[in-house]
Amino acid sequence: MNRRFKGLVGTGAIALSLALSAQAGAKTLWVCDVPNEGLVTFVTAADAARHGIETANSRAGVVFHEHFGETCHVESG
Repeated sequence: MNRRFKGLVGTGAIALSLALSAQAGAKTLWVCDVPNEGLVTFVTAADAARHGIETANSRAGVVFHEHFGETCHVESG
């Protein structure tokens, strides 16, 4: 569990850095369906960041689903 938490924190840091470096013409979105909130866009970034966002989704998205019931996916905006 501690290892998963560290992985989640690391993945979150990557996703945050991608979000902060996003340009105005961003096209890639990391979207989660949050219970009682609906669809929430966590990251908006340029298409060049898609691989990093896909990686974050494949790791953190699983943890979000297991612990919080969120269903996340990557889409083009």
